[in-house]
Order: sequence, then structure tokens, then C-alpha cells
Amino acid sequence: MKLVLSISLILVLLSLINCTDNSEREIRIEKRKTKKGNVYTFFYPQDCSIGLATQRPDPKDKRYAFSVAAAYTDLQTSQPLDLLVYNGKVLQTNAKVGFLDGVLTFINNTISISHIAKGQYPTSTQIEEVRKKKGTLLLQELLVYDGKNLKGEGGSVFQRRALVELKDHRFVVVESVSDYVTMQQFGDDLIEMGAWKAIYLDMGDWDEGWYKSSDKVVKIGNRRSQTGRQSNWLVFARPLSR
Repeated sequence: MKLVLSISLILVLLSLINCTDNSEREIRIEKRKTKKGNVYTFFYPQDCSIGLATQRPDPKDKRYAFSVAAAYTDLQTSQPLDLLVYNGKVLQTNAKVGFLDGVLTFINNTISISHIAKGQYPTSTQIEEVRKKKGTLLLQELLVYDGKNLKGEGGSVFQRRALVELKDHRFVVVESVSDYVTMQQFGDDLIEMGAWKAIYLDMGDWDEGWYKSSDKVVKIGNRRSQTGRQSNWLVFARPLSR
């Protein structure tokens, strides 16, 4: 009888510990493996809002629970590449490069991923709509759209990371464990794991990011050699009441 009571008490204590861990971790982390054996980390924002920052998020700032590089950095200006509108301010009306076919928009805590043809850019009407609503609009490479892989064979291998819209319309950041993943393989794997849309996030030497677990900062990204040159960040922000 004493043994049964002891076991029951241990189980209760463990359940309390698990509840505490979950309540203190806004970022839920999950490892998933594809049929080919490729392993990925899923970072779910839980009750955090997702946005873009152009000033480096301070890990000591209690507002932020997660941060990774977002748009590419223009090597000539050290500014975000093809960040067209930021918080309602139009920074540029035309894209600088012609290979970015994904449009990532943030308006009133709503995120959307849309597709444009390569060499094109959002219309003046679209840009004006984002400006009026004090939103943000940037261009990046699109990996998956409407459940289809947009990447062809070949290309370089890197560790890969993307902002993914799942089929149930939840958003999650997905990162490969391996450094040896092509864009096409990444797109195939994301679709297998439930991606409906996916837009790439800057990686390679710009790959450093971090998340908080019970306010302990955990770094992610395998290279992290050009961290100082990052120019913009996708951030998960905790509710203001916290």
C-alpha cells in the first residue's frame, strides 16, 4: 500500500513539473523524421505573435521568446534585401533582385504567404494597401505553395529553415538538423510533414537564432559565423501582459 501511494505521489509531482515547464515555454519544440530519415525541428509559437524586427532583438528582453534571420541581407548596403514596406513605411516600390517569388506580409497580427512570378514584384495597389494598414511586406524565396514544391533539382546543400503554413493554417518555423539538404529536398520533406505553404528564411553563415526555455537562451543554427551582419529577424513575441 505504501509503495502504491509513493508511486502515485511521484506521478503527481511529475505532472506538476510538466505543467510548469509547458507554461514557461512559449515555444513548443518537436522533432520529426521523414520517410527518408531526414530529421527536422519544429518551433511552434504557441501563444506568441509573429513579426519582423529590423533592430537586433535582445535575448534579455522578456518580450521575445524566439528569433531567427528572415529576409536576405543586401551585401552592398547591409540592409534587408527587398523589404518593401516596414510598419507602414514604404522603403522601396520595386524589387532589387528578380529571383524572389514569395511575398510575406504582416498586417494586424495576421500573416500571409503569397506567390509572384520571378522577375515581378507586388503591384502599387498591394503596397499601398499594406502601407495604409501599417503592415510589413518583404520578398523571399518560396519553397512550397498550395502543397506543391516550387524548387527544381540541383543546387547547393546547407542547413535549411523556413516559415511554414501547415494545412490547418497554423504557422511554425521548421529547421533541418542536417547541413546537407538541397532546396528541392527541403520542399519535398516539408510537404510530407504537412506544409501547405513555406517561405525560406536566411541561412548559411547568417543562420544564428535562439529561443527561450524557462528564460534560458538556447542558440540554434550550425554555422553562426556572420551573425553580426544579420539585418532583420523573424521574432515570436510574448503577449504584452506577460
